[in-house]
Amino acid sequence: MGRRKSIKWRNDKALVAVVCVLAAVCLLAGGIYIDTFHGNGKLKGLMTQTQRTEEPTTKAEAQPLESMPVDAGSKAAVAMFDKEFMLCTKDGVKYFRGMDDQKWSDTFNMTSPVLAQEGEYVAVGDLGGKTLRVYNKEGLLYDLQTEGTPVQFALNESGYLSLITKAHSSYRIRVYNTKGTLLKERVEESNGIYPLSSDVSEDNRAFAVSYLDTTDIAPIARVILFYINAEDSESYMDSMFAAVEKPNELIPVVHYRKGSVLAAISDQNIYGIDAQGQELWSYELENTVDQAAFGIKEYIVVALGDSVADKDGREKGTICWIDNSGKEKAAYESGKSVTYLSAGERGVVAGNDRNYIGLTHGGNLNWNYTATADVSDLLPMEKLNRVMVIGKEQIDILKMSKDDKAVQKASTENKATEPDAMAETDQPLPEQTPSAEQNSAEEVQE
Repeated sequence: MGRRKSIKWRNDKALVAVVCVLAAVCLLAGGIYIDTFHGNGKLKGLMTQTQRTEEPTTKAEAQPLESMPVDAGSKAAVAMFDKEFMLCTKDGVKYFRGMDDQKWSDTFNMTSPVLAQEGEYVAVGDLGGKTLRVYNKEGLLYDLQTEGTPVQFALNESGYLSLITKAHSSYRIRVYNTKGTLLKERVEESNGIYPLSSDVSEDNRAFAVSYLDTTDIAPIARVILFYINAEDSESYMDSMFAAVEKPNELIPVVHYRKGSVLAAISDQNIYGIDAQGQELWSYELENTVDQAAFGIKEYIVVALGDSVADKDGREKGTICWIDNSGKEKAAYESGKSVTYLSAGERGVVAGNDRNYIGLTHGGNLNWNYTATADVSDLLPMEKLNRVMVIGKEQIDILKMSKDDKAVQKASTENKATEPDAMAETDQPLPEQTPSAEQNSAEEVQE
């Protein structure tokens, strides 16, 4: 795929129509892609660019500790629970306590399964069919046969599911509880109105939907909040209690964060919206966003692409940690386009082609790895330096080296000057990262 610049809108009805078609196609094909196997709103391909670069000058010498074969004809996806994991293929789901210790399995057949995880819950949906199944670590909770094709779905940490489906010219947005009971449904049949993303609040009281409105000359992005329960909804028409509107923007993903802050990523800004639907803050983007990951509630992690016209921009490949108050807490300059990004409690994994790096949440480089074959995902387990590599034919568990002097030097060059920076590996979240905050503060637009 060639480079894609940030979206530049014109007052052109034909262009708007094309954009709408492309948005719908991208949603179905994974171009604007929310909540994959690692869940939590991981965005894969917002204004994505893919580019091969030279191999890194420093590598971790990692030998597999354990391995497991997988069907070469089935793209595998994994949901991680520290040392335990759930494996999803087109033939079903299996849960393992360890590589050689299967706990349970659920057999099915899906054409194109997509896995979303939030906390202890996992949803598996077929973007090519009409099936969706929800699990926890004990097994299947419920399964749905949808009336339309699943377009996007997300879980919250209580296991509540929001689901957008498309059938003919209409969209349906539905919310389910952990028993599979339908709690709320909205039908969108207006021409030129496209629901792109949805999520359920932490307290299970509300859900948010991001829309693209193309009914006027210029497109409008709207994030609308709805109540779920009848008691909360009785004073509001259609249960809608708040809305945020952004003319000439596109917001392909929304995701609830810690403290019920709703994060909304557009092609121009990242927004924070409180539980009452009021805009708390905005973080201006001077670059396109190639990747964004929501796998940790305390931070939104984004990988920046090309600079936006008429703005200075940051170095392409810069990875930024933005907290729930809209402040940049750390940054790491990878020096390369980022085509893979995953965030979890233990840290962040970023990749380009077959080259991967492991970063602490303080913005420090912990390891550097080059895969010898194509991999679909590379996920930290109970520690940042213990990693599961999901390939086409097998899954490996690797222990990454963290004592490479070149890696330590690279961390220093990225302004991570804390003496115990490397010791952050086994810590879910550092209480403070003063050096990272200080060094990135000059680059943040308040």
